[in-house]
Amino acid sequence: MPVLVLVNHYFWFRHFSNAQSRSYAAMNSVYDQPDIPSFTEIASFFGLCVWFVPFALFVSLSASDNVLPTIGSEQPSHDSDGKNKRQSIVKLGVDHILSGIGEVSRIAGWKKPEDRF
Repeated sequence: MPVLVLVNHYFWFRHFSNAQSRSYAAMNSVYDQPDIPSFTEIASFFGLCVWFVPFALFVSLSASDNVLPTIGSEQPSHDSDGKNKRQSIVKLGVDHILSGIGEVSRIAGWKKPEDRF
């Protein structure tokens, strides 16, 4: 997957550098202004189209984790009404890390067992 990201970036950089080369080659006079996108326009394109949209797609795929098949035979978590409570993979990861930090702090004696992290 990281290789595909690097290949994607390479092709986009190549696209913008080829556009700049074509623009300079098409100039008839030294006084002509090249028709190339500015750094801000290119950075905005990369920020939105190359980085933000794929990240948003990844986050949206984790929105319905309970619908996807899982490896273990774990039951989905339930709220107080007995309905399935959906949790994103990010929330599960943060909860796991916080519970690990709390357990280490209890073992080290920094926190009392009744304290919540």
